[in-house]
Amino acid sequence: MTQQFTWDHTVEFVNDLKSAERTFADAGLTSQYGGKHVGHGTENSLAYFADNYLEFLALYDREEALSETPDHGLIFHEAGELLPEYVGFYRPALHVHGIEQAAERLTAKGLDLGHIVPGNRTTAAGEEIRWRLLWIKGDDRGLRYPFVIDWGASESEQLARYESGGLLHRHAIGEVDTRRAIFAVPDPAAVAAHWSDVFGLGLTEGGDADRPDEHYFDLDVGGHRVWRFVQGQCNAITELQYDAPAGKSFDVTIGQARFRSL
Repeated sequence: MTQQFTWDHTVEFVNDLKSAERTFADAGLTSQYGGKHVGHGTENSLAYFADNYLEFLALYDREEALSETPDHGLIFHEAGELLPEYVGFYRPALHVHGIEQAAERLTAKGLDLGHIVPGNRTTAAGEEIRWRLLWIKGDDRGLRYPFVIDWGASESEQLARYESGGLLHRHAIGEVDTRRAIFAVPDPAAVAAHWSDVFGLGLTEGGDADRPDEHYFDLDVGGHRVWRFVQGQCNAITELQYDAPAGKSFDVTIGQARFRSL
């Protein structure tokens, strides 16, 4: 059976896109202005790691962002609420083909969903890119749920879009690929089991069961990548980890978010 949900990208809230781009550039990583979410009060810069990417999200109009409702524009509304004080990882996105079927599954699992809504942004070149989004409201023991995105395209079509945007294979240090997200939560076993169930993700356990600081629970989010849940009090993603060329390591922090090679 084909995996329905796969890890698409991760959002970090920042106050200054140019500053985030410079921090990445200093580490040999390429991020580039993506465009404005017209009518939603935010804009972004994007860094691609194969078919998984990072989205730096900032405000250009706070009132416009705050006017969004959780049902229609949760990410924009919460950007308006959290920035400028909170700079760090926000939520990851899970990609699906068939967002209506995904909504049916999540509703059957008891999650509180917003509406399926269209999304868009206008690139620096003036191209409008469209998709559909599904917000999962509430949280799991204090941890924000992922949101769901349907690009209306096959994986090969989506990769072609990324390539045409000029960011694939463009890092100064060479090929870099996302391997893992680290979630620090008070009860990693419970959260990992719940997310495994609702999203249909394979679950494995590792580390030292007698050492909570070394014990972890991994969810298979597709494409050889995992979400790793470890003991901690942040109730958030704390770190993204990457495969990088030999001798080309990096370890950078932007706000509360850490990015490092393995």
